Amino acid sequence: MNRNWVNVLAASAMLAAAAYAAGCCIPQTVVSDVPAYAYVGNQSSNTVSGYAVDNSSGALTAVPGSPFTGPTGPRQTAAELFGKYLYVANGGSGEVAGSGVYAYSIASATGALTAISGSPFPGGSGPRGLVVDPSGEYVYTANRNDNNVSGYVVSASSGVLTPVPGSPFAIMSSSSEQAPGPQKITVDPAGKFLYVTDHLTGDIAGFTINSSTGALTAISGSPFSDQETPDIDIQPYAIVVAPSGKFVYVTNHGTSTISVYSVNSTSGALTPVSGSPFSIPPPSECDAQPYGAAIGPSGQFLYVADYGCSSISIFFLNSLTGVPTQIANSPVFIDTDDLDCEAEPNDDTIDSTGRFLYVADQGCGLVTGYSIDPTTGALTEIAGSPFTAGNQPYGVAISRIN
Repeated sequence: MNRNWVNVLAASAMLAAAAYAAGCCIPQTVVSDVPAYAYVGNQSSNTVSGYAVDNSSGALTAVPGSPFTGPTGPRQTAAELFGKYLYVANGGSGEVAGSGVYAYSIASATGALTAISGSPFPGGSGPRGLVVDPSGEYVYTANRNDNNVSGYVVSASSGVLTPVPGSPFAIMSSSSEQAPGPQKITVDPAGKFLYVTDHLTGDIAGFTINSSTGALTAISGSPFSDQETPDIDIQPYAIVVAPSGKFVYVTNHGTSTISVYSVNSTSGALTPVSGSPFSIPPPSECDAQPYGAAIGPSGQFLYVADYGCSSISIFFLNSLTGVPTQIANSPVFIDTDDLDCEAEPNDDTIDSTGRFLYVADQGCGLVTGYSIDPTTGALTEIAGSPFTAGNQPYGVAISRIN
C-alpha cells in the first residue's frame, strides 16, 4: 500500500474530525453515501454477528448470512482502513484453546463475510486484544497466554496475513511475582507507537513501530505505570489514545479508576498526568469495574463501559491537561427492564463520523446503540436498540467501505 496515499487519507480524516469538532457540517457524502457495517465477536457462540448501519439513525440490521462461523472464542474485532477486511482475535473458549487471527473479506454491497483462505493465521495463544494500524498495513494481537504481541503484514490485494520480522515481541513485567497478562492493545493515530494493557501486573507496555516493516521495539522506560509501587490489583483493561496523540487513557477494572498519561511525541514514553488515576464516581450502590473505553474523532469526550454498574460513564476531556471530568447526566444506565437479564457492558466503540456509540453487552447478548450529541456528549438510545447478538459479545468493530 502506498503510504503517501494513506497519508492523504489520514489528513482528510483529520480535517473532517476538526470540522466536526468545530460544529461544522460533515459533507453528506461522508455520512450518507458510504456503506457502513458493524461486527461483533460472540465469544461463547464462536460466531461473528454482522450488521448494516443506517447512516441516518445508526440503527443496525443483520446482514445476509449473519452470524458467521469460523473463529474459536472470538474476542476483539477490527476492520482495516478501506473496509475490505475484518480481523478477529481467535481467543479460545472454555477448554478449547484459541490462537492467531481469523480473517474475513467484507462484501461491499451487503456486508456479508467470507473467510479468507488460510484463516486462522498462526500466532500467539489466547489473543485478547487486536488492532489494525492506521495505515491498514499491519495487524497486532495481545496474546494473553504467551505474554507477547504478534504482528502481521496485511496483503492489500487478498487480506492474507504474514508475520512481521521478529514477531512475536515479548512483554516485560515490572513485577517479580506476577507474569504478564496482556489484555487490550492500541496504536496511536500517527501509527508510530503501540501500547498494551497488562491486566495481571498493572503495567502499560509501549513499543515503537517500524513503519517500513511493522516490527516493534520496546520504548525506553517501558513498562509504564501511575502507581508508586507495582499494583497487581489495579487490573488495567481498555486503552485508547486521544485523536491528538497527546494522551493515553486506560480503564482500571480492579480499582474503578481511569489512568491518564501524556505521550512524548518523539519517544512514545508515557508520563502520568497530575492527579492520575482518576476515580469513576459511583452513581449508586455499585462499583463501576470499568472495561471498555472509546473517544470520538473530536477528542472531546471519553465513554467508559461500566461493567459493574450496567452503565456508560461520560467524561469531558481537557485538551491541554488530558484530565477527565464527568459530565452532567452521567452515567447512562443500559435499560434492560423488559429483558430477563442484567446488562454487563464490556466494550464500546464510536463510528468514524463520531455520531454513534455501540456497546457490547455480554450479559444479555446484545449490542446497545446510542446517538451522540456533538456539543454536550450526551447519549440518546437509538430507536430499535438493543440489537440481538450472540452469546457473550466481546467487542464491536465499524467498517466503512472506501
